[in-house]
Parts: sequence; structure tokens; C-alpha cells
Amino acid sequence: MIATPIRVSTDSGYFSVLLDVKHFLPEEISVKVVDDHVEVHARHEERPDEHGFIAREFHRRYRLPPGVDPAAVTSALSPEGVLSIQATPASAQAQLPSPPAAK
Repeated sequence: MIATPIRVSTDSGYFSVLLDVKHFLPEEISVKVVDDHVEVHARHEERPDEHGFIAREFHRRYRLPPGVDPAAVTSALSPEGVLSIQATPASAQAQLPSPPAAK
């Protein structure tokens, strides 16, 4: 399957998605935040495989849970082809210590 969700978690306002995207190169994958959604798009042109030729493309869209800061969404791709997308509640971001003021 293409972009099989391994795990989707929105417990306690946290947002976490793991996707199996091993059939795509990093430059073929796009993750962006549009309003209160995370959109994932991946596409590769037709290429040969063991059965002939194949082209793959998928779009996934996830609604961020209430209280999650859209600006806090991060993503990372593992060497095994697992895309991790995460975000924390806005209140957790507000609790981070401020950097010391420049003198």
C-alpha cells in the first residue's frame, strides 16, 4: 500500500502521524500546514519495477486537534522510509523558557 498510516495520535491535544513512504524519495514528498490541517503529498513519475512500470501518488490531509499550534508542526523522514509528523499544544510552546535578552 502507498503511504500506509503506521500510527495516528491526537491524544491530549498532541498531534503525531507516522506514515510508511518507503516508495518515495525525500524530494518527492511535501508536508505543509494549510489553516488547521496538515497536508502530505508525494508523487513519482512512471518508473520500471519487477512487474513492468509503476507511477505512485498520494494525498493525505489531517485536521490538527484544538489547541495545537500549526506553526509547531515538524516532520522528519527516517532512513527506513517512515515519515514522522508531530506538533505540540500551543500551551506547551508558551511554557518554553525565553532566550536571555541580548545586552
